[in-house]
Amino acid sequence: MVVNREITTVEYGLESESLHMTEGDCPRLDDSGIPLLKDVRCVINDASRLLPFTKYLADETEFTKIYGRVLHLLNVPVLPLAIKALIHFWDPDYRYFTFGNVDMVPTIEEYGVLTEFPEDIHKVYFHQKIENTIEELAKLLGIHQMSLYREKNNSGGLRWKRLEELLIAKKSNLGANLEVHRILALGIFGLILCPSTVGIISLEAANLFVEYEKTKINPSAAILAETFLSLNHCKRIGKGSMRCCVPLLFIWMVSHIESETPIFQNFWWFDQKSLELFVSSEWKNFSEDDWRVKLQGIPQSNFNWRAPWMKNVTYLMGCGKKPWVPLIGVTGYISYAPALVARQFGGIQSIPRTVGLAQFTGVYKGATIEMLESIRQDWKSLVLVKKETTLRNPTVSEKYSEWRNGGVSYMAEVSESVGLRRKRVNCEEELRKQVKTLQAELKAKEEQRVSLEQQLAKERVVRKTAEEERDSVGQDWIKAKDDLKTINKDMTYYMAKAKHYEELAIKT
Repeated sequence: MVVNREITTVEYGLESESLHMTEGDCPRLDDSGIPLLKDVRCVINDASRLLPFTKYLADETEFTKIYGRVLHLLNVPVLPLAIKALIHFWDPDYRYFTFGNVDMVPTIEEYGVLTEFPEDIHKVYFHQKIENTIEELAKLLGIHQMSLYREKNNSGGLRWKRLEELLIAKKSNLGANLEVHRILALGIFGLILCPSTVGIISLEAANLFVEYEKTKINPSAAILAETFLSLNHCKRIGKGSMRCCVPLLFIWMVSHIESETPIFQNFWWFDQKSLELFVSSEWKNFSEDDWRVKLQGIPQSNFNWRAPWMKNVTYLMGCGKKPWVPLIGVTGYISYAPALVARQFGGIQSIPRTVGLAQFTGVYKGATIEMLESIRQDWKSLVLVKKETTLRNPTVSEKYSEWRNGGVSYMAEVSESVGLRRKRVNCEEELRKQVKTLQAELKAKEEQRVSLEQQLAKERVVRKTAEEERDSVGQDWIKAKDDLKTINKDMTYYMAKAKHYEELAIKT
């Protein structure tokens, strides 16, 4: 039984700031070697391959009751350059996008509203052994020879092209409506929500689908986990593929940035046609640099702290003894801290608790069942926060601004890809590293000072020599001027004398 603790943002903020004083900040990983982003690809499987098969649904309403609004994701006009630009602003330690003094991140609740899976959003998906996936999937889809649908000699994922043939074969069978629904849903899970190779449904994505069919646990947290794992992977190595639900990330991004047209105001979720028209008219010709400029300008724009389509919901802030939220995805596990972005909820932003946040991540190749089990146990005790009804605009606590801008433990370094990059310190080892770095910088500055003083001394000698030469030239010029005067006087005297003798000669 899940034990929930529900408090207000004010109560949570006071408690968080008090505990932060004793815990300190999260020791951040060494990000000095993070490369600039060079080659990042967005794995966007062609939704048009799935769209034609939506007409095979006997009852779309019934499909929505089971799988939420995921069919709408097939119509999202994603702009890959916008996503590539967004990655530049990702902080791989604190797991949020930072635009100057504005921090934002997709939350479980936001992904839950966008997908509208019918089950409770605050339950965690538990990754099962892949070996059992194929057998259970065969039962769900009514398939006897799963090897016909596998790739690479029955050792890889499922080929959607073969599943398309199965879907066509079952569409005319009235007794196979449930299986038709499941095949299409599997396609959306494997090609849109958790994509891998184009046209291939990975066994990991199939595992998520099977677990949803068996347990009805809302998969939004797992989808969000894959988003964070992909962002961290691309940012850490400077290249790679965004193997996550890019349509959801794109909708989330454009819902928070400033736009000329209120494209999310007229629909319960969003008017897809309006969004498509708006994207083609305003952003179609945007380059990656254009998007980066737009995102850098968020603090000065009329951006939305809270997405226009977001409902008044209770937000998950922590699980078990962890002051943040551990997530289980289809390829690994990772943490994120909703407390860093409380203003997205419309509440008060206080200093968050972040101890252990950056270190909590891993892939299933090295993960143990004990780790996953510990996460599931954490999810049995949730800390939920609700916004106060008296608060109208997002705001911050008195202490938060000092913490956010660095305080005594702040260092800033220039990043060519983002601009300002923040680095907090709270452990002795990290302090020693920074002291050593500062000492090296001080030594370099001292050497530079000595070099400049030596150069200045040389320049003074040169200037003194030049001044002496100038004085000597000046004296020579004065003497020449006096000599010229004497010569002029002598010439006048002799000319007058010559004229006198000339006149005497004429008279005689």
